[in-house]
Amino acid sequence: AQGLNATIEYSTDLFDDATIGRMLGHFQTLLEGIVANPNQSLTDLPLLGEAEKHQLLVEWNNTERDFSKDKCIHQLFEAQVEKNPDAVAVVFGDQQLTYHELNAKANQLAHYLRSRGVGPEMLVGLCLERSLELIVGILGILKAGGAYVPLDPAYPNERLAFMLEDTQATVLLTQQRQVEKLSERDKSKVIQNKAEEVADGDFRSAILNPRIHVVCLDVDWGEIARHSEARPESEVTRDNLAYVIYTSGSTGSPKGALTTHSNLVNTYFAWEEAYQLQSAAPVFLQMANIAFDVFSADWVRALCSGGKLVLCPRDFLLDAPQLYALMRREKVDCADFVPLVMRNLINYLDDSGDMLDFMRLLVVGSEVWY
Repeated sequence: AQGLNATIEYSTDLFDDATIGRMLGHFQTLLEGIVANPNQSLTDLPLLGEAEKHQLLVEWNNTERDFSKDKCIHQLFEAQVEKNPDAVAVVFGDQQLTYHELNAKANQLAHYLRSRGVGPEMLVGLCLERSLELIVGILGILKAGGAYVPLDPAYPNERLAFMLEDTQATVLLTQQRQVEKLSERDKSKVIQNKAEEVADGDFRSAILNPRIHVVCLDVDWGEIARHSEARPESEVTRDNLAYVIYTSGSTGSPKGALTTHSNLVNTYFAWEEAYQLQSAAPVFLQMANIAFDVFSADWVRALCSGGKLVLCPRDFLLDAPQLYALMRREKVDCADFVPLVMRNLINYLDDSGDMLDFMRLLVVGSEVWY
């Protein structure tokens, strides 16, 4: 007759009054739902009141922002070229390109790719080691209207062949030394396939599908450089693909994840809002493998904000003294670390007494930290 009374006992070391009050409210809502619908499954009964539902579904999802929704990601880079063409855009070892130089080379490559039929929704393989050519290649593909498919040169040939076949790419950007490596790895297979009549000069095409046009950005640059440095015209829009990146294949065959220009532009402006990147031209340390999404995040955050992208040699990643010296020399103030590299650097700093007091943005993720 007096109704249903409930008492809750809890540890004050773990919970505060507000949390317990909220929990009791959820329990009351659940009981009311049972009375109103006694035959309904427990999993379908409500826990949240109207105010909490509104907060969860409306207030916390009110994330709309006014940003350049009509832009493609390479156009954000081009805006920085216009603002400060003589600023250094990308550094690798003792080599560097300014925004103007990088833009001019990317335009030449884009015109070349357009002459090869590259346009919107066309996938272009990108199999290069960390280098200035790698960044030129990415921007050239995007400016031509195509989408890049990052291919790690260290991957087994079978995986590279699968991704090229799966994407039906007709153009592959690479370097001569990568072709030579692939040739050595596949020479026995080519002989077994009775391709001994293929001339030495065409051997690089023979190791891949004959439909694929292989472009070595180092030795073929003379031909590419004959094209205009002016910005090419393309029909690419924000809804077209920017890149396709493949999963590890741990659950079966690798699967391609599709990323559009609007995906990248939206994500860039979210970073800009969170970190105010353009307020102080950042110097980003680029460490991630080309086949990881973090790689694309690095170049987008750096080059779309007017910052400098510092490509870290692969052998520096676990060589803490060299890594730290590079960061100091290039005045790196933004970096995205995996925990293994970060832990190694921290141990070095503990021993040497050096500090990361010059860092402005430090992101650590992708695996367990401890």
